Amino acid sequence: MSKAFDRDALLDAFDGIGRAAVAAGTKLQIAVYGGSALMLASNFRFATEDVDIAEIGQPWPAWLSDIVERIARENGWSATWLNDAVSFHLSALAREARDLTAFGTFPRLADDVGLVVLVPTARYMLALKLKALRISDFEKGQQDMTDVAHLLKVLNLKDTEEAIEILAEFFPNSAAHADKQRFVLKRLFSGDTSIDAPRYPRTDR
Repeated sequence: MSKAFDRDALLDAFDGIGRAAVAAGTKLQIAVYGGSALMLASNFRFATEDVDIAEIGQPWPAWLSDIVERIARENGWSATWLNDAVSFHLSALAREARDLTAFGTFPRLADDVGLVVLVPTARYMLALKLKALRISDFEKGQQDMTDVAHLLKVLNLKDTEEAIEILAEFFPNSAAHADKQRFVLKRLFSGDTSIDAPRYPRTDR
């Protein structure tokens, strides 16, 4: 099982990647998704075991592979702590200018920028979470539902069909067969969540 890490540890890792990019004379831009994006840019996720990023091209440059491997070794993280496996699950209808938002640049407090990190907007994140709901897995399903509940609050949504309309913007096929999502949404709208004022995105680093 992969070793989990928190927001501060991930920010430090991004600083390391940013410094390596500067040393290599380049700048890398990545879009972060899933639980790692919520951990970075919300106040309701606090740990993750890996970082899901959109595909940045293969093969990775040697400087990036080297720094990612070194960070994993120094922290006892999985060798695949930074991976682009999520790319298969992203929406072909999403547009960077509309559906991604800047989180920050790295290394922090430096004049030279080597890494730019983007995260999905709350609308896109909600659609991704609804599409990927895992209600058959109790632990992960509970986390998915909690994330969705908080995103509903961030977006001030009050109705199941409003949420399904957002799903349809990005994943029309999933929205056309959304019995699972409607079941979960109706349950969530009838209950409450533990954070009264969820924030997403947050950009404090």
